[in-house]
Amino acid sequence: SVPEKSGYPAYMAQINWVFLDDFGGRHRVGLYHGDRSGHLMIHCNMRVVQVDFSVRESKTYSFFIEDEFIEIIVERMKNGGFGYEFRVNKEIDTPRNRVRRVQNRQDLNKLWVFIGGFVLVLAGVFFGLRWYGEQQDMKRMATTAIIHNMSNANARKLAAEGQGAVAALHTELRDGKQVGVYVFKIADSSEVHGVFKTDESGLVMLQNGFPLSAGDAFSVVYLPTDPQVHRIDLFRPGRSTVEQYLKLAMGEEQRLHPDFDREMSVCRVLALAEAHGWPVLADIIFQQKTIDENPRHNEDSYRRLMRDPGNENILRRRCSGGE
Repeated sequence: SVPEKSGYPAYMAQINWVFLDDFGGRHRVGLYHGDRSGHLMIHCNMRVVQVDFSVRESKTYSFFIEDEFIEIIVERMKNGGFGYEFRVNKEIDTPRNRVRRVQNRQDLNKLWVFIGGFVLVLAGVFFGLRWYGEQQDMKRMATTAIIHNMSNANARKLAAEGQGAVAALHTELRDGKQVGVYVFKIADSSEVHGVFKTDESGLVMLQNGFPLSAGDAFSVVYLPTDPQVHRIDLFRPGRSTVEQYLKLAMGEEQRLHPDFDREMSVCRVLALAEAHGWPVLADIIFQQKTIDENPRHNEDSYRRLMRDPGNENILRRRCSGGE
């Protein structure tokens, strides 16, 4: 209901409300209460619905507007005046309230179905994103390492409990196909073996951008309680492997630049490796490859390396004759 007057003085002889029913109907309800006689009259839509005489104490009056059970409460205040309240009783047993309770139960059931569906959708999104994130983590890890029995949980275990070793890599012919093979020893001296894919030609291009040569060695971390859970970090080569990369780079540099003597070729390779780290050797090793043959390391990447002003300065200062 909407009272037409706001504020309630301690004693009010007249008050009006406007009640809007559920179907858009508008009903005017009024109350008159004599300040001396105490006589009380309630009217609705210009029709008298209740009359009472000498009302000096708190009382409640009830009547129907359409099918709604209406109560008007007259309350005697401590200061001797009266307060008045208009209320729709939605708890008492009436046909309208029975319908309302059924409707409320249906609405509540619909709400729970909606909430349940919403929770399921949220759970699906959460676990879907979690699964996607884990898959992306695994893909990122696979771009830098050879992994086995790996999951996010196992990755966390490796970080907390993993032990280190050195894995040796080579290729073997199995069932008429060339495959990559690795082996490493764990703390009790037993060996763990594994295989990884190669391309159809059998040329193994490791994720670090270098070709695999027999005996290449890299750091491996394994789970002591389950050594089959391990990660071989292809960006942590052993000393002998880095030396092999240096030899390959020196050989290509000397072969493809015969105007440089061997000392000059060695100097150029060492100077760039010292300045940028061993990964730069891949650009030198594959300097004759096209982008189609090797998208990461090729003649273009080699040309950019050698024409970089900083590198030109390094080669000129260190080798006295760099390009």
